This record gives sequence, C-alpha cells and structure tokens, in this order.
Amino acid sequence: MRSLRAAAFDTEVFDITGGATLTERIADFASPLTRMLLSGDGLTTTALHALTGAAPRVRLLRADRIPAGRAGRPVPALLEIGEGQGVLTRHSALTGPGGRWLSVNQVVARDDLLPEIRPLLADGRLPIGAALHAAGTGHRRTVLDAGRRRWPSGEPACYKTYLLWHGERPLVLVNELFHPSLVSP
Repeated sequence: MRSLRAAAFDTEVFDITGGATLTERIADFASPLTRMLLSGDGLTTTALHALTGAAPRVRLLRADRIPAGRAGRPVPALLEIGEGQGVLTRHSALTGPGGRWLSVNQVVARDDLLPEIRPLLADGRLPIGAALHAAGTGHRRTVLDAGRRRWPSGEPACYKTYLLWHGERPLVLVNELFHPSLVSP
C-alpha cells in the first residue's frame, strides 16, 4: 500500500473544474462550515486553527524549482508566464495535534517576481500566507475552484484552489485538500 505522502499528489490539481459555476459547486455542500471555508478568500490556516484548537504546523513534503509547463497544464496561463519559465513548487501538509494531517497542499509560485519568497517556500516552516506576508507582499486571493476530490487514502474530500496576487500580477497558485474527518465533504 502506498503512503499518504506518495498518494497525496497524484492528480493534476490546477485543472479547473468545468460545468456548474463555482458558486453552484460550493452551494452543493451540506455543511455551512464547509461552504464558508471553500468560498472564503481569507486565511485557511486561521480557520483550521479555530477548528482544531491548535495552530497548524507545516510539514514540508517536497520543494522544487521546475519549468511552469511541468507544474500542470493550466499553470502557465494562470500565472501569466511561459511554459519554460521557472516556478517554485511546494508540496506540504498542514498538521494538527498529534501530527494529524488537516490538509495536503500544492503551491506553485512564480520565480520571477519576488526572490524573497524562495527561501520561505523552500524551508517550509511557515504556511503560505504567513510566508508571503513575511516576504512583504501585499497579496489578495481569488478563489478559482472548489469541489470534491479523493483524499490520498481514498475517501471523498473537499478542496479549494485559489490564486494569490502581488498587486495586479498573479504570484502563487494554491490547492488545498482538506481531511474529510475535519471538513465535511
């Protein structure tokens, strides 16, 4: 059996869902808490802290610098860069009390706008929002997609994909898949 770590990043997470609108997909969730988490453009880490009673910790699983085209088909267009342009990727889990996985996360960041974020993404000590704040970005978020995917062990789980901006330029793509026992799918 494959580990959660190995199975956590098997699907292309930045392939935006078609069909129903984002609002309709989010409205399909029965839990008001899930709908708030998926539709909110605020800090996920803060919400997970409120849900668990403890500040989530980042568990860095992998960090790389690769060509944008290898990070996923829609990545170059979403980040407004060429396929061969370098991006920073970070695969991580947010963990709670006892090391329990709360979410698995994939981050793809432009490598050409803020060199200050390179070490903050690579060391994995800070959640993405805190890392960007520490780098001095004035970022805002745009939720691009939300819905259901499989948690690495196979159960249905909910996810959210969003874009972080630096001024008027796209800077970072983030996909968060939430543990189904914490956030009701």
